[in-house]
Amino acid sequence: MKVALVFPPQGHFTQPYLSLPSLAAWLRQEGGGEVALLDESIEAYDHFLSRGRLAVSLERVRARGDLAALDAQARLNYSEMERYQRASEAELCGEAVVEGIEEAKRVLRTPEAFYDYERYLAAGRRVEQGLRLFSAEYAPTRLTAHGFVMRRRVERSAEMLAAIDDEAENPFVEYFREHTLPRLRRLDPDLIGISLTFPSQAIPTLTLCAQIKRWKPDVHVTVGGGLLAYTAEKLARQPAVWDLVDSFVLLEGEGPLLALCRAIEGAGPGGAPDLAAVPNLVYRDPASREPRFTPRQAPLDIKTLPTPDFDGLPLDKYLSPELVLPLAITRGCYWGKCVFCTLYTVIGPGYRGRTIEQTVGDLRTLSRRHGTNKFYLAIEDLPPNMAKALPRAIRDAGLDVEWWADARLEHDTFDQQVCDDLAAAGCRRLAFGYESASRRVLELMCKGIDPDRSMELVRRVRQAGISVTLYVMVGFPSETRAEARQTLAALLAEREHVQEVSVRVFYLDERSEIFQRRAEFGITGIHPDPEADLQVYYDFETQAGMTRREARDAYLEFTQALRTHFPVFENTNMLYHELKSHYFLYLCRYGSWERLRAEVLEPGSPGPATPADRPRRRPGLLRRDLAFDRGRIDERLGAIDSLTLRPRYQSDLVEDEDRARLDREMVPEEPEPCALVYDPAGARLIGLSPAAADLLWRCDGTRTVDEVLAEWDPPLRPQARRCLEDLAGLGLLDREAGVRVG
Repeated sequence: MKVALVFPPQGHFTQPYLSLPSLAAWLRQEGGGEVALLDESIEAYDHFLSRGRLAVSLERVRARGDLAALDAQARLNYSEMERYQRASEAELCGEAVVEGIEEAKRVLRTPEAFYDYERYLAAGRRVEQGLRLFSAEYAPTRLTAHGFVMRRRVERSAEMLAAIDDEAENPFVEYFREHTLPRLRRLDPDLIGISLTFPSQAIPTLTLCAQIKRWKPDVHVTVGGGLLAYTAEKLARQPAVWDLVDSFVLLEGEGPLLALCRAIEGAGPGGAPDLAAVPNLVYRDPASREPRFTPRQAPLDIKTLPTPDFDGLPLDKYLSPELVLPLAITRGCYWGKCVFCTLYTVIGPGYRGRTIEQTVGDLRTLSRRHGTNKFYLAIEDLPPNMAKALPRAIRDAGLDVEWWADARLEHDTFDQQVCDDLAAAGCRRLAFGYESASRRVLELMCKGIDPDRSMELVRRVRQAGISVTLYVMVGFPSETRAEARQTLAALLAEREHVQEVSVRVFYLDERSEIFQRRAEFGITGIHPDPEADLQVYYDFETQAGMTRREARDAYLEFTQALRTHFPVFENTNMLYHELKSHYFLYLCRYGSWERLRAEVLEPGSPGPATPADRPRRRPGLLRRDLAFDRGRIDERLGAIDSLTLRPRYQSDLVEDEDRARLDREMVPEEPEPCALVYDPAGARLIGLSPAAADLLWRCDGTRTVDEVLAEWDPPLRPQARRCLEDLAGLGLLDREAGVRVG
């Protein structure tokens, strides 16, 4: 019996996910067959971000000739501005990105380079530029470090099915055919299990399933994972889906997957397995052609499960210099009362935890096996008993580990002694569900916390030297704009104690308690999409509080304030919260937030930059003169918040109907000459006025400042001098030339 477990694109590229190692450990322990693990998400990133593949993207993008055609137009509408943005970047810096991408990956994977912050920033920017170049080939599809979106909506099964052979816009058609299928052919499995956890994986998963079935129709393909808890019943009603998939596993997968393996093995080659005997399964009855749901079975006792087994994953390919391994020491949430939460639909009923001894054993085993002491405890909340007992057990065991986790704001648990113990046991970061500073809103949510006492807890955590992340929600039914601003004010007041804030707009989840009790929360109507047969999240109207538009505006107000007041979120900073492993690793490296902030994020300013006696532009700068102002185009496109359009899984996608409306309603962009400059060393893209670019290009190191300025009319020389100082401040003048001019 051969089993291939696949984690499909797209998941984040900094560390492995826990689903496959957890399933593999159980199957291997219980004799579930020969198990192979394929993380096709990181394999795809590594391939797409390669010199050879990006060269193909650049060739294909340039072959369209978009930039020359758009530069010749009298004005640009919204869609044309999107094309202009992509084409101008590809034309200017595409070759430099292609040539530098392998070095960028090497920097992110190598400790001495990764912790050189300037090199880290340049590598991170180049990876982002590589992803934009690759995405431009498949536009409007976008692949980023945090998501994958197509114009096809994952709430509509017909659109997802239409995407599986769309070679022009779905990059995984080519990738799976040329890379994943050959790997699967070599393995020749009897069962292929695919972990569908995130909405970004939905279209790639069905694309892969289609190719597998064309290659080997008799192989059993089963799909499990968190997203199926929401959509399996709806997917099962689509007959075309059963041409791609043989079964869906619901809730936790260890028990059902082992039973499925044994059923397939027991049926023998070519035989029909008895799927009715497999618990928590959805399959199509061969006679009636109708979906069948097998009886629900309680999840396995987490104390009986083995340590996750990461063997077989390409652990050297993740874009981090040190391996950060996820480990689940609990499943479920011990609180379980928040009315917006739907965790029970994903994990299953109840809360379960491993023993302290097992947890310490897991940490020791994984540390020795993989040579790492960095861990992410992938749990909903660090329970009070573990918050108190785990640190002592880690120290008593002599474990040298560093870790982070989510936790609940338990006011009475996290006293100063517990916080100090956690820090001493290697806890470097804790993330809490703060949600709101309004007691009224928190009571409606059934959070069971007090906002003032929560901030007292935060201060204790910070005093212990642990970095704090707070999760915040805006737009909960009946929340007012004043209450949202009260939350923002509370965060800003504590910005010396809070390092990160993760904000999201509330949407109504049909599996949540609040959805079932809508009238009690003043929800007067919801807005289902009649074509979205897989819809889970809904926009809504309320009797009181913010409108949905106001809630989204409040979200934008939050994000702008975070970028302004929190060092982790500043635009020049790559350690933003979504790169969890990178921020965590920097925390570990510097030992404290204070050192990280002082030495890396906000080092002392050397004073205002001034040009040298003989100013010289940085070597290797590239320039492209454009007919339209790229800076203004970037600003206008960045102001289009797709969350103002409709709720969806794909929160950063502007769809065709929205694009058409924006093309009609947005004021077109008029021509305004611009010079786009690219600094390959720092991987920075900067828009300048043509005059500023001309001034920069005159700085060749052979002329003094006065000689450079002499080419300008006398009345303009003071302005030109200030421009020269601005160019020095932007780092576009060679630092080695000195900084000596009054």
